Amino acid sequence: MLVKLIKTFRDDLTGLLYPVTCLVCGDRLRDQTHLCSYCLNYAFVPFEREGRESGGGMILPDWIAMQDALWEFDKGGYLQDVLHQLKYNGLEKLGSALGRQLGGKLRHNYWMAPLEDSLLLPVPLHSSRQRKRGYNQASLIAGGVAEVTGAETVGSNAVIRIRNTATQTGLNARVRRKNIGGAFHLVQSEQFRNRPVIIIDDVITTGATVMELASLIRPEAACIGIVTVAKA
Repeated sequence: MLVKLIKTFRDDLTGLLYPVTCLVCGDRLRDQTHLCSYCLNYAFVPFEREGRESGGGMILPDWIAMQDALWEFDKGGYLQDVLHQLKYNGLEKLGSALGRQLGGKLRHNYWMAPLEDSLLLPVPLHSSRQRKRGYNQASLIAGGVAEVTGAETVGSNAVIRIRNTATQTGLNARVRRKNIGGAFHLVQSEQFRNRPVIIIDDVITTGATVMELASLIRPEAACIGIVTVAKA
């Protein structure tokens, strides 16, 4: 009991001296995680085009059931900064919060219903990069989606990244495809057999990474969807 009281006092004192504020508006937070409720719901431009026609410049093959995102990416804006904070500054709870928000949208996306039967596949990081970062942001997002939808998340070793590819930032679509080719290896194909699979990532640009992953599991999956927090 004494230990609990000391911890509560310490947490309250820390919150007083170093208040947690919203990454966008700077308001002090209490129950929220890194983003206040208002900014989480209204600060970013919604991605409205769910389903087969939602490519936004991408050409989806007929074996991809749908592509959806939560928000439009804002290069140089608040959302880019939020996703940068998630990837590089250790804000793991932010990933779960974004995933829950994304899961709430997916509950209204009929292209992959029923969601609770789907298998969530976060885009894997190479082991060396994950050790350095301490976590995979796509896995955190997928965990939040699972909380809201009841969908199952694939085991962490079902698909692994066997090539530590250079960053895709700044590369055109052709170079991105070449850069990511052969980067993944399917270890446990039985996990995907006859299951609807939703690939989860933070941002999609040309789609080279998620399409490489989708092509790998295509022979096993019943259908495949691609879902991200942002669409660039």
